[in-house]
Amino acid sequence: MAQVAAQSALEGPKADDSAALDEIVVTARKREERLADVPATIDVFSAKDLTAAGNTTISDLSTRLPNFFITSPRVTRISVTMRGLGVPGVGLYIDGVYQPSDVAFATPLFDLERVEVLKGPQGTLYGRNAYAGAISYVTRAPTNQVDAEINGEAGNAGTVRGSATLAGPIVEDIITARVSGAIQRRSGFRNFSDGTDADRDDYEAFTGRLKITPASNLSIDLKYTYLNKLGPSFLYYQVKDINDKHGRLLLTPRFGAATGALAGSRPESRLRSNSYSGKITYSASTFDLIGTTAYNSQRYSDTYDVDMSPPDVFVARGTGSLRNFSQEVRAQSTNSSPLKWLAGVYYDHGKTGDCGSCGNILGGVALGGTSIFQSNPTTEVTTYAGFTDLEYAMSDHVVVGGGARYDEITSELQPLTGSRVRAKFHGFQPKVTARYRFTPETQIYASITKGFTQGGFNAPLAGTTSAQKTFPNQTLWSYETGFKSSFDERRGNISIALFYIDAQSFNAAATVPTPIGPRVVTVPVGKVKSYGVEVDSSYRITPELLFEVNGGFNPVTPTVLSPNIAPGIGNVDEQFQRAPKWSYRVAATYTKPVSDKLSLEFNGAVNGIGPTHFCGEAQVFGPCPTRDPYTLVDASTSLVWSRYRVTLFARNLFNTTYATDWLAKTALAQFGAPSAGSVYGDPRYWGVRVNAKF
Repeated sequence: MAQVAAQSALEGPKADDSAALDEIVVTARKREERLADVPATIDVFSAKDLTAAGNTTISDLSTRLPNFFITSPRVTRISVTMRGLGVPGVGLYIDGVYQPSDVAFATPLFDLERVEVLKGPQGTLYGRNAYAGAISYVTRAPTNQVDAEINGEAGNAGTVRGSATLAGPIVEDIITARVSGAIQRRSGFRNFSDGTDADRDDYEAFTGRLKITPASNLSIDLKYTYLNKLGPSFLYYQVKDINDKHGRLLLTPRFGAATGALAGSRPESRLRSNSYSGKITYSASTFDLIGTTAYNSQRYSDTYDVDMSPPDVFVARGTGSLRNFSQEVRAQSTNSSPLKWLAGVYYDHGKTGDCGSCGNILGGVALGGTSIFQSNPTTEVTTYAGFTDLEYAMSDHVVVGGGARYDEITSELQPLTGSRVRAKFHGFQPKVTARYRFTPETQIYASITKGFTQGGFNAPLAGTTSAQKTFPNQTLWSYETGFKSSFDERRGNISIALFYIDAQSFNAAATVPTPIGPRVVTVPVGKVKSYGVEVDSSYRITPELLFEVNGGFNPVTPTVLSPNIAPGIGNVDEQFQRAPKWSYRVAATYTKPVSDKLSLEFNGAVNGIGPTHFCGEAQVFGPCPTRDPYTLVDASTSLVWSRYRVTLFARNLFNTTYATDWLAKTALAQFGAPSAGSVYGDPRYWGVRVNAKF
């Protein structure tokens, strides 16, 4: 991870190149600028960083990010939280294009220029559903020089993965192209009772990109991405409690005739997506005019054994689809004026639909029928938005800024019977920032920001007169102050952030009276506060030795809960679920030169995750169980020469067992399960990795 400061218009001291840390430029505010100049907490992973560490998924980065948590019991159910909040409050953006479904977090990391992780509300520039933070993938652009790269990896758990990239000119200086692909085959760490693979994880991904520059002030950037992924689903072990490290995996390996249409199926998740985007940039003398058009389509399915046992007591299949079109047009300043400005408009239209079928061998004990088919109504969402962002340098030291965004969102739902139901949601997200630069390399900053996630429909009540047929936006105010510095001739960096978040409303499940009897629906159930500190630091002690330390402390508690809240949500003044109270990472890299072109590189990291509550959708009220803290150790040794790198590595070196998700016994008992269930994190993973550039 990089927290890097460097030269600016106020030229800072030059450092010995062999010891100075690299400068990093980011586009977190939709314009290129130094990381140190952004008044916010941003963690950046460069292409070099991702390749050297072998990070191929967002989950791989989770231990490297303070106050960050991710769980993915199924490929199509990926939950990300920052500073204790999320789901769906963390937005994912690929080359500036919003990914409207959490399923997109399954996209593998390959051929990236960098990953930017932005903490705190980002809706002023990025829109709805980024109220806890945003993650931005920036892919590599086509080049005017021939550029090729091959990466390969082989490890235990039957893992073989690779990626390749080729870039270069088609018509020099006018048309350039880049094609890249990635593939993985993994049989997995775990087996079903019949010996077959339980956590098989395969994918194929491809990206093609074409950049056309018909004039010096005009460029057209076209991109297509394809992903086909097959992964595990609902791998819950039968456990006594959340800290049981010896659970039993007794899921049905292949469903029997009693499940009807599901007979012969295996527990698995599938995802297929196609993404298209085009970006046109026109550069005037003092500003750029940028238009970005995108279309995404996804189809996904889940087949899983809800009862977690060999008899087919209750199994399920869910399928879903999404189609989404978006258009953004913005203008932004490019001159060296003290005033930097940006303004734009945004349009988005998406359509989603899903359905499920279930079978029950025991005569319908779970839900009252031997087979169930449920089709959720199709939902269409249309968004119009306008936004602006300004920053003014009052002097060489004082910089103030502000921004705002207004979203108008219309949701339409087609019930199974009756006419369409429509609801409107509005969101206004202002932001104010200020920073004081002591030197070009050291500053303090403060910000006040509002964020929101859009409301939606309670589908079973759509078309009724119930007040709960819709649920409202979630909103919060975030207050942050921080310190950033690059010191000792840029050999060291430090970033410290203090934050307080007042989530004035959050939505969850509650039992309410409805025209069709008591139902559990999504409603606003209370308020949450989140506060804490994050520290990111690195120091190159010698040209050969780099030391990194980061950590976070983050109490997150509900302060108010509605009396009709459903169980399994949380408790007032108790740490919020899926929000580790603290985390840390200590890492070191030592490079030993062997010759002018050959060196050995040794890497080691210790990652600690604090106690974490899991309510597990329990059906009874009471304190939520706490997962114990745990520590993961990673290590690698690399031989580096010229454009090549060969690495021997091990993750979770000491084979620590820990739960990444948990469901309560009272939740699973509804479907015939005999116990609580835990999903375990990956055990020790080791292998060899090869990287080559040409």
